[in-house]
This record gives sequence, structure tokens and C-alpha cells, in this order.
Amino acid sequence: MQGSRTLIALVAAFAAFVAMPLYAQWTPLWSGAWQNELEARSAYPIGVKVVEGGRSFALLSVAHDGQEHLALARFDEGGSFVWMRERPGGDNPGFQPLASGLVVVADNLGPVVRVRAHDGVSGDVVWEDASRNGTLAAGEHVVVVGVDGGLMLPAIDGDDIVVIRYGADGSLRPTWRWSPGPEFRRAEDIIALADGGAVLGVAGNRLSGGYIVVRFDAQGGVVFHDRELGTFDGGTFSRRLRLGVDTGGNVLAQGVLLNPLRNFQAQVWKLAPDGSRLWTTQLVNPINQNLGIEADGFVLDAGGDALVAIDPILDHPMRLVRLDGATGMPQGFADAALEGMPHSLVREPNGRLLLAGTYYVNAQGHIGARLAEFDAQLRPCRSSDLGAQYAVAVPEGGATGWTVIANTRWVAGNNEAVLSRYDAQGSCEFGDAIFTDAFEAAVSAD
Repeated sequence: MQGSRTLIALVAAFAAFVAMPLYAQWTPLWSGAWQNELEARSAYPIGVKVVEGGRSFALLSVAHDGQEHLALARFDEGGSFVWMRERPGGDNPGFQPLASGLVVVADNLGPVVRVRAHDGVSGDVVWEDASRNGTLAAGEHVVVVGVDGGLMLPAIDGDDIVVIRYGADGSLRPTWRWSPGPEFRRAEDIIALADGGAVLGVAGNRLSGGYIVVRFDAQGGVVFHDRELGTFDGGTFSRRLRLGVDTGGNVLAQGVLLNPLRNFQAQVWKLAPDGSRLWTTQLVNPINQNLGIEADGFVLDAGGDALVAIDPILDHPMRLVRLDGATGMPQGFADAALEGMPHSLVREPNGRLLLAGTYYVNAQGHIGARLAEFDAQLRPCRSSDLGAQYAVAVPEGGATGWTVIANTRWVAGNNEAVLSRYDAQGSCEFGDAIFTDAFEAAVSAD
């Protein structure tokens, strides 16, 4: 399989597994709502992070007084709301709690990167900086912590792919840079490496297309750069590039590109630590192999296998597929009890997986959120329909269980932000995952 490009069709396998089992509604251990006394305001959740002791921090986009604001909110164990700190918001927001107890929030105000560190207890601003230029990453990882505790922010600055760096105390560190030439790109993801370096993923534009994966060493030197050729035809940036690094230092990437039939097709590829291509797998739509297939959720399990949340577009089961980390071949898949369009996938330390998705509640365009849990073998566990009043859910896994931030339906000029905790230890009741050994797979290599 060295360097091969594999096309996998599991049409018969997927089509045979369309029955959705009945399920009992999975209810949270507790929930808590924010407190905001403004008469006209709305909240949209960006993410949630949990620190030691169960304290949770949620990043929200809050609109009021005719302006969008970026807000950091603190909830304590049990869902009690403690405080919220906000400022007029920008683009590409992200945040990260630090071991020191600080919580770092970053966003773009035009070309300027704004970084602000809050005290996790009081919410007070401890340090901030707006001296760097660049467009931050569009995905989940806007701020990550390096092995030495320093901060890394992936961005595009002019023609350069950059890693903006700070010490944990806010001290400026030299920016790492590499340029593939003059073409428009967008930062998508970053993973901090155990050797002190980092691996970045970026997307090209409709002309240059494709994805670029760049690995920096601990001194900022480029170890390798890999380009996955392809095109988006102008539709790229709703389709994330996601990265993972296994225990051997291999990089796995998941993206979506147009196939020869001009349909968006999800794929996963693997790079060795030196950048050599190990395998590339293109997933085929289980409903109709001539149509496209989306992916919106990607993690690695403890053994280095890739777990992908896929969306066949015409049919919307909450579906996961496992690819063998060594070969890229599909090993199995599973559907949850609920249908939905996936948008995020997280993994607990115990191997459990939580998939969050959305669905259309009615013809008026109201959107609801759903959660589906799987065990480490991809057996479906619990499911929860958050109801017509919810628009989105952003989960976080951790030792305390699943923590979800969501927003309620907009009613009479207002809506709410609600934090909920679900346990991650309950029984799995809906049978086994389906494995590819039972079905034919069409495989072609070039």
C-alpha cells in the first residue's frame, strides 16, 4: 500500500444497514443556562472546554446593541453560571485553557490577530497582544499548547503559512514561516507535536486548489510539505481539513475535494514523519457511488485508526466509519439511532465517541441538534434529540464526561446559551458495528 491511492466502495454494505433502531432519550446529568439581562440579545456557541474540577469555559458569539461580541463564559460543576467577559468580536475565534489557570481567547480584527488571556477564576484580563498580522485558522484549533507550554496559532500572512507563537505568559516568540508561493490560502488546522514542532493544514483556492500539510520542527524549520492536488470550484471553506497525529508521529489528514464527476468526495491520507505518502483513501457514497460524500468529524483512536463522520448528502444517518491506520482500508461502520448531518466528533479517554449533528425541524428552516454516542468498537450507545428549540451543539470530551454547549431557538428577539453534562459510562444497547469482512469492496489503485 506504500504511496497508493485507493478508492473504496462500500455501497452494498452501507445500503444494507439503513434501519434505525428505536432509542430511549438520553438525558443530561445537569444543565445550566447563562445569565444575560439584555432585552434583545442572541447567543451562538463556538466551543466549550473543561478543566480540572469540572469547571467549564464556553466561547460564544453574542449579538446585542447592533453589534456582534465575542464572549468567554464560565460555568462551574453542576451548571451554575459564574461570569461572562466580552468585547466586540472579530473573525475566526478560538480559545484554550492553560495549565496555569489562564484562558486564552484569539480572533481576527481585519488582518490583526488579537490574543487576550483571562484569569480563569475572576475573568480579569491578565495580558493581551495585537501586534501580529495574519488570518487565523477557520477550524476548531485556533490556539493550541506546545510541549513546553507555549502557545501556537496557525495563520496565513500574505503568501506565508505561519505559526504565531507566544510564551504562556504572553511573551512574544519568533513566528515560524514558510511560503509555497503567491496563491490564496486559508489555514484550517494545527497539531502541536511531542518534539516541540507543529503540523499545519491549509486549503488552497479555486485556482490552486487542494490541501497543503506542512510540518515544522522545534526551531521552525520545515521538515516536509505535502500537497494533495484537487479543486473545490469555489466551495471549499465550508469543508474543513482536519489533522491527526498517531503515536508514531505519522500525520493523518481528512478533507473533501471534487472528484472527476464534479461531486465533493471525502478522503483521508497518511504521511510518514518525513512526509512520504503512505496511503490515500477516497470514500464512496454508500447511497450512490456516482454522487459525492461529505465528511464533518475526524479523530484517531488509541491504535491510530482514523474515525470519520460521513454524510451521504441524500440520506443523513449519524454514521461513523473506521479506516485502518496501517492501510487506509475500511474496517467497519455504524449508524446511530438518529438521523442528522454531522458537524463534530470527539473522543473520550475511555475510547467512547460523541458525534454531534443537526437536522431540519420544519419547512421554515428551523434547525435542531442531535447527539449520538458510540463505544470504542463503534457500537451505538445513547442518543439525544435536543429538540426544536436548539440550533447547534458543540461537544467536548474529558474525564468528567461529555460537556455540550448549545443555544435555544430565537424567540421574541432573544435566545439562551445552555451548558449540559452527559455521562460517558452508560451501557450500549443497540448491537454491534458492521464490519467490511461481510461485504464486497471495490478497490482500485493507481
